Amino acid sequence: MRTRLVFLLAVFLLILPAGPAGAEGELYREEKAVAEVMDYLYRYHIARPDAQQLMQGAIDGLLNSVGDPYTEYFSAGELEDFARSLEGSFAGVGLELEACFPYPRVSGVFPGSPAFRAGIREGDLIVRVDGEETSGLDLARVAEKIRGPAGSRLWLTVRRGGSDFNVELTREVMSSPVVEGKILAGNIGYVKVHVFGSRTAGEFGALMREFQSRGIGGLVLDLRGDPGGYLQAAVDLAGYFLPSGQVVAITVDRNGREEVYSTAGENPDLDLPLAVLVDGMSASAAEVLAGALQEYHRAVLVGGRTYGKGVAQAIVPLEAGGALKITIARFLTPSGRSIDGRGIEPDRQVSVPSLQLVAACQELQPHLPRSVTFNFAGGVMVDGERVDAAVYPLVADGEIYIPLRFALEALGFNVQWHPDLKQISIRTGSRELILEPGSKTAFAGGKNFKLKNLTWREGNIYLPVSPLSLLGIKVQHDAGQLKLELLPDEAGIMIPVLNH
Repeated sequence: MRTRLVFLLAVFLLILPAGPAGAEGELYREEKAVAEVMDYLYRYHIARPDAQQLMQGAIDGLLNSVGDPYTEYFSAGELEDFARSLEGSFAGVGLELEACFPYPRVSGVFPGSPAFRAGIREGDLIVRVDGEETSGLDLARVAEKIRGPAGSRLWLTVRRGGSDFNVELTREVMSSPVVEGKILAGNIGYVKVHVFGSRTAGEFGALMREFQSRGIGGLVLDLRGDPGGYLQAAVDLAGYFLPSGQVVAITVDRNGREEVYSTAGENPDLDLPLAVLVDGMSASAAEVLAGALQEYHRAVLVGGRTYGKGVAQAIVPLEAGGALKITIARFLTPSGRSIDGRGIEPDRQVSVPSLQLVAACQELQPHLPRSVTFNFAGGVMVDGERVDAAVYPLVADGEIYIPLRFALEALGFNVQWHPDLKQISIRTGSRELILEPGSKTAFAGGKNFKLKNLTWREGNIYLPVSPLSLLGIKVQHDAGQLKLELLPDEAGIMIPVLNH
């Protein structure tokens, strides 16, 4: 039997049989029925459908019948675009987006891109795509609407400073590095991996050699927005951080057969403190790498829960042209954990995008003091570094209020809303504060205290500063500034009486 070499999205090289398996018997009879229906429609239907239309309809029906969003048909042009995207070449308008309520926020604009030429800037909000509101859409859906074939047009409504304007863009083929890096304050290396392609491990290794020559003391690996790619690229990257022979992923096919993917020991083991940034757009091969580093306690994961794509696809070229991307296996983390539909929960949850890199650097420098300084006229600094965020304190009824999530996530706390209990939990280590907004009650140290009203502004919950001492946070207010400083555990946490 002839064989055809194919590759898996977020997996490996594989050989699949050419042509339909089991052409005898039941499948053959069903194929004949489909061919007959297509023939009668082509020859007699009043709409005069052409062969291409019928073929595409038949394929769409087959794909829809398996209920798998990752199994799809590629035309020759789409296959070429897909292959290019794994090597850092893609058709688009040059925008990088991050989740922001209620509209996605522009986190980067590629120089020279259509978006750059149209004047779109970092910090702008994307309000509509081709006339459709983006409020309520998840980031993956917005990104999908913005992508499209080169030469096609796109209309965006952009909000800046409270004013909206419309731009018309034409998508273009653009190229970008698959790996980018720089050195941050504190001599911390920062590496952004855009996609796991054939060049990723090599470009990462070259960057690491440069960083090591400059004596970095820690590394932030940014996998936010990374849609994945080849599993082997993720395994190769894991080899920079894990010893030879460590399991990185396990694949399981439809018959339960397992294949184990382990580090080969070909790359130098980087003995550096490591933080990995992830979010809801970190998928597939990016999740493979993040999951392995987390389970071996080799890195601390910071950011948001990952996408949850735990299945692998093969790309099968078709004799009639184009290709079929077909799901053929599930992959598991080294411990056997499935992430499909679940994603990976980070070790430190940071939902405010502008704080995620700050938080990763904090995890690499736990000995340094943590502080947030708000300027009442605008502007905020975290640990002495300016952060691009439009947040500020409020004054009402003689009390100062702070943006709850931003301030406390910046200081290292995990902030969660529990809808079933109608509670907000704020905790890190042994420090914990539970808020019940409805009953105006706060709980800490086994005691409960009266709480002033929380307030809402521009989608943010604001908390009065009076309960912050329960968390070991020192509050200083002078000269138009408000400084919050996290006191070390050695200083003790006092439980004062809150203001009524």
